[in-house]
Amino acid sequence: MANKQATYYFQGINGLRFFAALAVVITHIELLKPSFYFETNWHNPIIFNLGGLGVYFFFVLSGFLITFLLLKEKEKTGTIDVKKFYLRRILRIWPLYYFIVILGFFILPNIHFIHIDYLEKSFHAFFTQNLWLYTFILPNLALAIFPAIPHIGQLWSIGVEEQFYILWPLIIRRSRNVLKSLFIVFFSVIIFKVLYLLLGPVFKHTTWYEPVKLFIAMSKFECMAIGGIGAFLCYSNNQTILTIIRNKYLSILSIPAILLLIYSTPSSIQDGIHLVYSILFLLIIIQVAHFNYFSSILENKVLSYLGKISYGIYMYHFLIIPFVLYMVKSMNMGDKPITLNIIIYTLSIGGTVIVSGLSFRYFENWFINLKEKYAVVKSKF
Repeated sequence: MANKQATYYFQGINGLRFFAALAVVITHIELLKPSFYFETNWHNPIIFNLGGLGVYFFFVLSGFLITFLLLKEKEKTGTIDVKKFYLRRILRIWPLYYFIVILGFFILPNIHFIHIDYLEKSFHAFFTQNLWLYTFILPNLALAIFPAIPHIGQLWSIGVEEQFYILWPLIIRRSRNVLKSLFIVFFSVIIFKVLYLLLGPVFKHTTWYEPVKLFIAMSKFECMAIGGIGAFLCYSNNQTILTIIRNKYLSILSIPAILLLIYSTPSSIQDGIHLVYSILFLLIIIQVAHFNYFSSILENKVLSYLGKISYGIYMYHFLIIPFVLYMVKSMNMGDKPITLNIIIYTLSIGGTVIVSGLSFRYFENWFINLKEKYAVVKSKF
């Protein structure tokens, strides 16, 4: 971590951000292919899980970074300015979020050649209900109750993060023992989820049980709490645990361990395997952020830039991919699967990067600069 003039920055984190966003893009390319009559690898276990893993990583990383800054703010000022925290979150997240909502509800539905046929009927049937939920940043609740909104289903994770951060700065500010509070939050969430599952036989015949179950399942607050615990370990420089994590081979072995879990995890414990993934991701984050392992690879200009615009990559890709698939299909750009995949992936990823870069420079950056006015602790992440 570089600390210059009280500006905090973890080397390599932007590179990790990009790879997490890329994982989501890959899964969604394969998910959308059948809608445009392309062969898909959607049912491949790695492809199927890659997007979810990317989101889990973002949850852990978000919990790590935000908690670290809150701890530094509390150290610096003795408290946490909750109002400024909310303003920073609003200025960074809301402008692009609501821009995508407007596109998804009012612009893209009028572009008929990118319609996702099996979602069109439900989109019109539940238009008003979904619009209200997305407006109040409850896209995860909307996704739990209704079918996905075409092209903007990825917004569900933004809802989870924003809901988590309503209380997070208050918890850190009021806590005398932050680590204890972090563990209380973590175990409280887990216990609540387990209790709800145990109540399944009693309420499973009601109309509300399954939507609430899905909403709770999507609310991966425990992943962000794991990230927060990791942030506290780094902030407090807890050598007892950090000495163990310092072993470089832990992060090297994390990737094959994740692949092994994808193929070998019994269905009976699938609901909890994200906790293991989150811990493995935290090991990687701490080794990169705290010990600067692999930073020479991850901190190059290209990966650093791609990570900087990763929020845009995550938000725009689901809009770009249908345009690419339609164009490739309508222009008969090759008939061999390998050729088609090279074209589809190159145009989808390249187009998403270009749009995200333009968005960052000409739209998001204005709000990011304004956000700095409310920064109590300066950072570059």
